[in-house]
Amino acid sequence: MNLFFTVLLLSAAVFLLLVARAKPAYTFALASLVFLVSFFPFIWGISISFFDFSPPNIQFVGLKNLSFAATDPGLALSVKITAIWALSVLVMKLIISYALALSIASMKKLAKFLYMLILTPWAIPAYISIVSWTSLVEGYGGNSIFSRFLGMNFDLTTNAPAAFFWTAFVSAWLGIPLMTMVILSALQTISPQLKDLAKMEGMDPIEKALNLYIPHTLPIVFPYIFLTFLGSFKEFTTIFLMTSGGPSMVSGFGQKSIVGATTLIGMFIYDKFYSTNNYGVLGAYSTVVGIIMLALLAIGWNYRRSRKKFRIIAFTLVVHVFFDLWGMGSGLFSFVPISFYVAALLSYLMKSSKFKKIFVIGALLDAVYMFVGVSFHGVNAVSLSSVISIVVALTLAFEGQIHINVFKFPNSVWKFIKAMWLSFWSILVLLPLWNIIIMGFSKENLIPMSLIPHSLTFSNFFALFENYGFFNAIKNSLEIAAIAVIITLLTVFPAAWAGVDHKKASNFGNVLVFAALFTGMHTLIPLVITFKFLNLLNTLEGVAISVAIHSAAITYFLIYPFLLALPKSLNEAAKIDGASGFVRMTRIYLPLALPSLITVGVLVFVESWNSFVLPLVLLNSQNLYPVSIMLYNFIGEYGTSYSIWNLFGAGSIFNLVIIGILFYIARKNIVSGVISRGGV
Repeated sequence: MNLFFTVLLLSAAVFLLLVARAKPAYTFALASLVFLVSFFPFIWGISISFFDFSPPNIQFVGLKNLSFAATDPGLALSVKITAIWALSVLVMKLIISYALALSIASMKKLAKFLYMLILTPWAIPAYISIVSWTSLVEGYGGNSIFSRFLGMNFDLTTNAPAAFFWTAFVSAWLGIPLMTMVILSALQTISPQLKDLAKMEGMDPIEKALNLYIPHTLPIVFPYIFLTFLGSFKEFTTIFLMTSGGPSMVSGFGQKSIVGATTLIGMFIYDKFYSTNNYGVLGAYSTVVGIIMLALLAIGWNYRRSRKKFRIIAFTLVVHVFFDLWGMGSGLFSFVPISFYVAALLSYLMKSSKFKKIFVIGALLDAVYMFVGVSFHGVNAVSLSSVISIVVALTLAFEGQIHINVFKFPNSVWKFIKAMWLSFWSILVLLPLWNIIIMGFSKENLIPMSLIPHSLTFSNFFALFENYGFFNAIKNSLEIAAIAVIITLLTVFPAAWAGVDHKKASNFGNVLVFAALFTGMHTLIPLVITFKFLNLLNTLEGVAISVAIHSAAITYFLIYPFLLALPKSLNEAAKIDGASGFVRMTRIYLPLALPSLITVGVLVFVESWNSFVLPLVLLNSQNLYPVSIMLYNFIGEYGTSYSIWNLFGAGSIFNLVIIGILFYIARKNIVSGVISRGGV
């Protein structure tokens, strides 16, 4: 206990001194909570990693635990699986999102309808849509709607390739709406004159895409591409609900850990949490994973500004060498691509335009060597260094090519292709939702095997409240949401105002972005230990605080630009009249910011209501479970427990109605806040 509070107080003092120096009266509260939820768990994990820590027993062991975690072949294998999985998700998102964005951008009729339809996966809570997708794909032992339609068995508990592909696809499906919005926003930067010129030249849709749209928009989308890759590295919910890290594979059984075909880093840490009683070992694994995330973030952080290509290349080179030395690269062959990356860096310093081509050659060599190795040796041949280089090359090198189609199709054919493609994707968007509706109204507790509902009933909805205490779950969700909204408004608004009023305080926004990108299961597990010492574990207040802080980055950047756009003359006039900062914030900015604050309140309410991972790890009392965990309990760990599908469907429908109403009310402000004209 003494160790905990010593580390907490010392690290908090240093953090707050660095972060909340400017206008501390307004930034202190938010900075304190951000430190507690996002940064201290990692610091605490590092601190306890030097001890064998099984409270109340504690013994200093030096680097023993860190060495144990860093040399765990299971962790290395999990990192490699995560890398190739994240790359697969990124490629799917890019291809599908560009196809959707270009199709919608070229339409006049139905464009608004299709735009809202494509946003549907964003509005559906992940824990509902993922379970729906799992039932569509897996069914009973692989016998499902999809298996009957495609003539293939997709048993996610035994079929490793199917489990890998479908988890990656569902993760991409969840992220496609936001990436499509980013691309649509970037398309607005293309001048009408260029579009008219392409039309006069008689370019078909493929020629326009390759010669005009993609070359002009990719530089804007570059930052989001790498951040998407980084986000996939932290993925947990999709894997947890669909496969729980399985199926098993021979190479995954080790002396220290057991790794399945979809055991991503987040799932790996979560499994360690429930299989290890030594906090020191848990801290060591969290520290090692945190170092990996910091290495990735070191590259991604430089994407914030388009002119930082030198730093991107330099950090990629350093990170490549770091993972090669760690044993997560391509071995001795790494010297070959590294030489090209060094040459690209020197070429850039000499202001040569060839640096991109040199870097791409190195990345291609990295990719070819890795994929040849995988074909012979399986997942163990995956190189994290190579995957990172491939992603960076994708974001740096594309300049567009003059592409001319040899075979010209009439416009009617292109219209038909576009109509078929958009119809197909619309079906994939609505299918999980329709599947949930069939479940919710079904008399039988079965996974739907047909898209045509049979034996409909409303009794499932009554059973939720009469037999399963759904009212209590709603009350818990409402309490979490209310506390989270209050915390957000009382901490984020003053911090955002401070950023507008004082230039140095605006740097706090970077801290929030960094925290949002860095946090993951490697910080959530130490957070559980932290909250246990602070008596916040297994409390609704603890969940609410965590949700509010995990949403702090997006809420801050919804409020900050709004306040920044207000006339500065109002603030200056108030200063001349002798008004204090608090008076100016409450009497001038607060009334004017009410529309923005209402939007933020709705967004945090939705985030709180939809929160799944935080209550999953922070709550262990059934009386405290919110709606999300109660719905999960109807299904349980897929394939190992008795599932009540019709009640899950009924609860999900009730949940979707509430979220749908709130999302509809605030949709315009939320979307405009997340995506600005011309980019992220």
